[in-house]
Amino acid sequence: MELKYKHRLLLVDDEESITKALYRIFRREGYEIQTASSGQEGLEVIKEDKKPFSLIISDQRMPGMTGTQFLEKAKKILPNAMRILLTGYSDMDAIVDAINRGEIHRYLTKPWNDDDLLIQIRHALKQYELIVENKRLLVLTRKQNIELNELNKRLEQKVEERSREIIEKNKKLARVNKELESNFYNTVRAFASLVEMHHPSLAGHGRRVSILSREIAQLLELPENEVTHIEIAALLHDIGKLGFPQKLLEYKVDKWSPQDKELFRKHPEQGQETVQFINKLDHVGILIRCHHEQYDGHGYPDQLSEEEIPLGSRIIAVADAYDRIVNLNVEIDKSIREIQEEINKYRDHLTDDEVLEKAAILHLKHYSFTQYDPDIIKVFLKLLKTKGGLYKEEKELSIEHLKEGMILSRPLYSSSGRFLLPPDTTLTESYISKLNALHLRDPINDIIYVLRQGRQMSNDE
Repeated sequence: MELKYKHRLLLVDDEESITKALYRIFRREGYEIQTASSGQEGLEVIKEDKKPFSLIISDQRMPGMTGTQFLEKAKKILPNAMRILLTGYSDMDAIVDAINRGEIHRYLTKPWNDDDLLIQIRHALKQYELIVENKRLLVLTRKQNIELNELNKRLEQKVEERSREIIEKNKKLARVNKELESNFYNTVRAFASLVEMHHPSLAGHGRRVSILSREIAQLLELPENEVTHIEIAALLHDIGKLGFPQKLLEYKVDKWSPQDKELFRKHPEQGQETVQFINKLDHVGILIRCHHEQYDGHGYPDQLSEEEIPLGSRIIAVADAYDRIVNLNVEIDKSIREIQEEINKYRDHLTDDEVLEKAAILHLKHYSFTQYDPDIIKVFLKLLKTKGGLYKEEKELSIEHLKEGMILSRPLYSSSGRFLLPPDTTLTESYISKLNALHLRDPINDIIYVLRQGRQMSNDE
């Protein structure tokens, strides 16, 4: 058992032979030894010695003062010292008295075993070291606690000052972020407008595909940030067609030259290149790049298949195909020809618009597992059933032309992208008043879509 400190021992016994014997034993251990021949002399040694003793050994039977009495007095002077009673008698009363009054830590009997005695002393000194160390740590802890309290008071003041500064900065950042977000959405809308300006035949296509894609993504319960990425990618999915000759946008594929086909197939890559250097649009660029990949791996530009295709791109592909047939009338003859047999079952009792929608639905079903993800088609068909037909009986208005009783056919957003009202909301005087007030702070510049008068969508249609 290793001891950390150099220890001093006091041996008190009226028999010189006993103190000499103990002295020889302990000296070999490197302890510093002091002796006394009586309790009174022991007390004087303790008082006069400038260095404290770690351990005191006292005989019980001594003239003038018993060991118990001596140890009781020694405890008041050196409360941390270990106290051991040495007795040659089997006197339990004396031992009990020594424990109660002198608070001895051990008692040893005469004669003793040297090895056992050394072990007992080491144990006692180890306990002494623990007591001293605990007291030292307690004092240190108290001192540190006082310092910490003072430090905490200063920190609290600084935190309060810093908090006020942070609150003010956060307010400024919130305003800046709101402005940046508004600028970001304005940039996206500007990009989308460029496509429509250069190719009027695509007017409204990006917005419609964007709305459909968002609603599919929401039905899939995707995280809102991912829904936003998909919505923006759908809005800009044709950005790579900027600069295309008009004949490519008429989709008369049979009249295309090999160079025309090659140019057309590059528009997903060009779309990604157009947006990739705009902050926050890098992930959107990937979705744009992959929106013409096919589920069976025969799409372009990278021939990805199934789960290799980003989920957002698979969603956009379905929404894009539906809107191209229903609203752009792209490749209608081909679409109807492919599903002529199915269409013939419905043609007699369907309007032209309803034939187009039926053709689009049958087209998606026909190419499930080949061009399109079957799981996305299932969700989209569920959306169609819920909506009872999407946006085919609607008209476009600006905020100035809203009237009480009109029913929104699409979600309404502010120019900053803030969601305002869900579809199927009947506009009241209160709603219109609030929208006009909001328009002054957060403009509603986009087209507002409402159901045509006398027409309401229902789940039965």
